[in-house]
Amino acid sequence: MTDNYQLYYSEFLEAHAPNLHMAGHSHHFWPNIAREGHNQYYNLAMKSSDHKWEILFGDILPKVQKKISSFLNFSRPHDIAFSSNTHDLISRLISSSLSKPVHILASQNEFHSITRQLKRLSEEKNVQVTWIDNEDPDFETNLLHILNGSHFDYIFMSHVFFNSGLILSNKIIELIIANKREAYFVLDGYHHFCALPFDLSKYEDHLFYVAGGYKYAQAGEGMCFMTLPKKCEVRPLITGWFAHFSSLDKDTDEVQYSPDGMRLWGSTLEMSSFCRFLSVWNNFENDGLSIKIFDQYIKSLQKEFIQNNPL
Repeated sequence: MTDNYQLYYSEFLEAHAPNLHMAGHSHHFWPNIAREGHNQYYNLAMKSSDHKWEILFGDILPKVQKKISSFLNFSRPHDIAFSSNTHDLISRLISSSLSKPVHILASQNEFHSITRQLKRLSEEKNVQVTWIDNEDPDFETNLLHILNGSHFDYIFMSHVFFNSGLILSNKIIELIIANKREAYFVLDGYHHFCALPFDLSKYEDHLFYVAGGYKYAQAGEGMCFMTLPKKCEVRPLITGWFAHFSSLDKDTDEVQYSPDGMRLWGSTLEMSSFCRFLSVWNNFENDGLSIKIFDQYIKSLQKEFIQNNPL
């Protein structure tokens, strides 16, 4: 293990010199090793053509599911769905309920993609969205009052709020789970995943956790995922042919869905980011690095920055 983390990013750093990239919430630099994963995908397509899908679904995809599960302490890797962006996954999930009136609870500080989508849905007669201010000092009390006073079909909360860096505490997560009744609870981990350690195991049967590789997972665009609660039986109205391969050649009266995370898949997607993700994190782990170590290192930099740049 090296303390000189710049070595991992020398190509991106050289490309940006002499500027210092400080946009922590934007495009995270890719480690040099990401190029190896990118090339792996190209070589796989070049050598295998249509047969690359057998390798992707038989080898690479399960490895990605296991890697994500190890980061989150999630016990059911097969219950992880993928898409090229989180909006796609969330939209398919919501579509499961659009044949009836839908009531959604969300914070006022969700990321742009879900906020825009919920605002647009609320323009329709059968969708009602209740917004709650997560920065209100009485947030916990207000949240409990709202949960006990109304029935909700979906609850959307960020694990780390993108515009403030505030973290949704385990206490609040547990409060939502204890009072959500039949609502589907979606925890948006995009600004949390691979930045902070998180043990999902005690919540995994009670919520959907959605995140992706674009930011702190350092894999670039294209690899977003959602964990499903145990024995999830949602039937998305918006669905793709990946959602149940085994029924493609069968003439059934009702559209079938896979019994695992595949039920929330859409259709064909480009998977080079899956290969980049594995290359990046296999390299980090081989060098003895982890999310916990990165978190501790970043916090030490933050402390040093504040001490040397007093307000």
